[in-house]
Amino acid sequence: MSETKEKETLKTKIVNGVGKFKSHWNKPPEGYQVSYKEFAAFAAGCGSPNLLGVLTQYTTIATSVHLMISYFKMSTGMAWVLTILASAIAIIRSPILSMMIDNSNGKSGKFKPFLVWSAIGTAVSFSFVPYIPASWMNIHIFSIPLPAIPIMGVLESSTIDFNLGILLAFILIQIGLFFITLLNQCIAGIEQTISTVAQERANIGSIKGLVSGLPSSIVNIILPILAGTLFANQGGWNAVGMYRIIFPVCGVIGVLMVFLLVKGVEERTVVNQEYVAKVKFWEGMRLLSKNKYFWIITIFNAFNAIRNLANITTWITQYSFVSDTAKTVVGLYCSTILMNAIAVALLVGPLLIKKMGKRNLMILSCGGYVVMIALQVLFHKKPVLILVVSFFEQFFGGFYFLTSLMTSDIMDDIQMKTGKRLEGFWQNYMAIVTTVIGVFAGMLTPLFLSFGGVGFSDDISIALQNAELRNNIFFYQSLLSLIGAIIVAVPFFFYDLTEKKHANIVRVLRIRAAVENFNDNMLQKEDITYLREIVDYANETNEPMVTDELSKYDCINKILEAEIIE
Repeated sequence: MSETKEKETLKTKIVNGVGKFKSHWNKPPEGYQVSYKEFAAFAAGCGSPNLLGVLTQYTTIATSVHLMISYFKMSTGMAWVLTILASAIAIIRSPILSMMIDNSNGKSGKFKPFLVWSAIGTAVSFSFVPYIPASWMNIHIFSIPLPAIPIMGVLESSTIDFNLGILLAFILIQIGLFFITLLNQCIAGIEQTISTVAQERANIGSIKGLVSGLPSSIVNIILPILAGTLFANQGGWNAVGMYRIIFPVCGVIGVLMVFLLVKGVEERTVVNQEYVAKVKFWEGMRLLSKNKYFWIITIFNAFNAIRNLANITTWITQYSFVSDTAKTVVGLYCSTILMNAIAVALLVGPLLIKKMGKRNLMILSCGGYVVMIALQVLFHKKPVLILVVSFFEQFFGGFYFLTSLMTSDIMDDIQMKTGKRLEGFWQNYMAIVTTVIGVFAGMLTPLFLSFGGVGFSDDISIALQNAELRNNIFFYQSLLSLIGAIIVAVPFFFYDLTEKKHANIVRVLRIRAAVENFNDNMLQKEDITYLREIVDYANETNEPMVTDELSKYDCINKILEAEIIE
């Protein structure tokens, strides 16, 4: 082919691509339900919780967070006590959120009514945290006596001191967590109901992850540059002034972005026109407890936190390198290249789902993660090699979005079996279970670190400055993570909700919705269209699940004939 013809062919492809894009901007592609315009609004709007997540990322009650260690004087013991208290609050918070979401019957949808004020509550609560005066860290409030616990490295009795600053920060964080949990759950609910087509949800989930992560990625690129330049003389990552600038900016932009979801996205569930969400909390728990898929995803989420302990890049950045330049370079690597590893997983995800299915791809990603953490254990004395291995950990971890797609499929399975939509109960009942497990799992970190010579009441930031202790910390933290990664992988061998089975579940739900709308004299044109496709499918395949459902109703032909009337 000549060069001229190649150019003409390329030009033709570009023109056709642009034309196709324009044609589907307001109208979904054939077989799909979401237009490109709605998808763009959804993907960009999902940047709101990601951007607000920057605030939670740098105010987490943990000894691996710069602000908590340097400004609020967080100790290992203090973090453990506050984590237990936060877990108790989370257990109380969960049923409240469940009842709010799964009994919502707003005109704009089940989830959208909560978006704006939950985003505002998140931004305000977290933005105030770095503005707590430093002098308040010197105002002692109370102490908790700590007995000798030899197995935890506590050889003598001591006390854990709490100051006014950390207690106020804790309160603000818990208020903020209520709002951002609500925001995340509502956006997850919208993602699970934006389309009833499984492959379309996979495509949306994948590209959404790339687009929505851009704002937070930009911030995470800016932060190490600021820490290594403008705030280098004020402590770099430990400079509270940096967070006082970044937090309000992220908060305001995060709130504005959520309006894209409110104005531009539609919720789609396969229910009849008269459906009213009304589920009691204990009923929701009972229904979920009987569903094996719920326990598969719950076990994954419960132990995924332990698996994620493999991410020790923050410690490596701050303590494995001496010069500010090296710290800045490593910080940029962590916020750019590592993030791109996740992006690669998001890009190839939909293609691999088509070829392998969600279950097999999830098993592959979990297995790959196990191998990478095993290498990290071997390389615990080589921080540069750990950073290289971390790239592949992030890649395999990037397939985490599959659990959201699986949850969408499971919601349809639960609706078919119970007649209830339980998105809110799913997330909050799971939160209760994972929180209870987390209380006990939280003891594992200080236990494993004590094996390396770091006591329960020791200042982790001081221990990390000792090369021998630092190597021990890296080894035992990675070893614990490896155990978590193995546990995380096992449940998916029991997951059997295939793409074909889910497609038939949706067909059953569409049959029921059409029948109920017909009986209520609220039949829609799309009911007839979908039902005709389902009947043709049943005649061609003789699929038992579909044919058995059709045989239950004597009004199918009447519904199909209604098309002539319209």
